[in-house]
Amino acid sequence: MPAFQHHNLRLLNPRFDSPLLDVLTELEHLRRLEVSGTTPLPVFFQLKHVFHLLESLASARIEGNHTTLADLIETRVGAVEEHPSDPLKEILNIEKAMQQIDLEVQPNSQITEHMIRGWHHLAVTELVREGDRTPGAYRTGSVTIAKAEHLPPDASLVPAYMAELVAFINRADPPKYDLMKVALAHHRFGWIHPFGNGNGRVVRLLTYALLVKYGFKVREGGRLLNPAAVFCSDRERYYAMLATADEGGEGSLEAWCSYVLEGVLRELKKVDRLTDYEKLKVDVLLPAVKHARQRDSISSLESSVLTLAIQKGIVRASDLQAAMGTMALPQRTYQIKKLVTAKLLQPLRDGSRQYTLGFSNSTLMRGIVKALTDQGFISQALADG
Repeated sequence: MPAFQHHNLRLLNPRFDSPLLDVLTELEHLRRLEVSGTTPLPVFFQLKHVFHLLESLASARIEGNHTTLADLIETRVGAVEEHPSDPLKEILNIEKAMQQIDLEVQPNSQITEHMIRGWHHLAVTELVREGDRTPGAYRTGSVTIAKAEHLPPDASLVPAYMAELVAFINRADPPKYDLMKVALAHHRFGWIHPFGNGNGRVVRLLTYALLVKYGFKVREGGRLLNPAAVFCSDRERYYAMLATADEGGEGSLEAWCSYVLEGVLRELKKVDRLTDYEKLKVDVLLPAVKHARQRDSISSLESSVLTLAIQKGIVRASDLQAAMGTMALPQRTYQIKKLVTAKLLQPLRDGSRQYTLGFSNSTLMRGIVKALTDQGFISQALADG
């Protein structure tokens, strides 16, 4: 077994001709670029919910969870399982932890050890195969890392290394180093391996939190973030790049940072297209309704109503008359109520008579995921599962 080797946690200063400098420059431009999307907020937040689900599945799949995307979608479309299986519970736990990050982390927030331990608790609680005997607590014994030669530090050193990592994350370095710190913190966390189990899931949660902390906001018309997609499309390369970074040299860490940040840049560019409602409408929403109609998941009348709702973005009850022909008012009211109950129409608020398309927990979810896959927003590795 290899001996533990200490590496200093430090910032890098890439050469002028380094590929890392190029990707940092492009990401910095994207971070400063305000997202002026046209996607209605209720639709954006449903998309965000879908991406949280995809992020949770991707992170679990990297760890060997064999739940398929199709199976996961069925749990959202059908009845909620009273006692979900361990693999499904693992995915739902990650999703809950992401929701907690959304509550706790804002641009320039301090990331604390207490937060990180809380995310670990949420990620591993009540799991059998992928649980931890001490959720939210640092390990007290030695561990090894699957598919890695690196031997993590002794348990007695973990608190000091974690305190150093959190101080590094929160240190007031020049903003040009922020995005580099996302990649360096991801590796350092994995290098420390502070928990008995669940380290891979928590480090990807930390990556999501750091992107939010360092300015990629996800609230009120912000961006959709799916950082686990960077790592799940080619798991073997992910492990190989982590092994490269374990060497600890400038070149090795620079290669790791380039790998992570090029992937983040690629994902951000891709999903930013979804803030353009015209593109979202044509590429994702209308195909999802068409898919549901072809499968007889919705009726011809429902298809017409939902298509009209998509075209308008936000629609009033009175607007839907155009899709309901000569129906009397009581019949129209009944049909709208039926669509709301099926979660195919979503009121803007309780009791509102204004609606948007509902898809994050309805039969349209299948078509949404298919369209996102067809358009390249979901990696084929995740879709094939």
